Amino acid sequence: MNYRKSFWLMWAMCVAGLLLLYLFVAVGHIAIAYAGVLCMLAGLGQTVKFFRCPYCGKLWRLRGGIPKECPYCGEKIR
Repeated sequence: MNYRKSFWLMWAMCVAGLLLLYLFVAVGHIAIAYAGVLCMLAGLGQTVKFFRCPYCGKLWRLRGGIPKECPYCGEKIR
């Protein structure tokens, strides 16, 4: 998986997790809350693994989007 897919998957998983947490508030089943938290943690976990510079391999900051150049090695990101 590349860094772009990883970034968008992180946001999709966090939104899905939040929707599950809202559903928990409406319905009240604790299993839905656990699924929402697990969904959000899975999204963040894959981001830590894959949201890295393709040149130096260092993890980028999760806030701020995809950088135009790596803050660590200075290479331009296409």
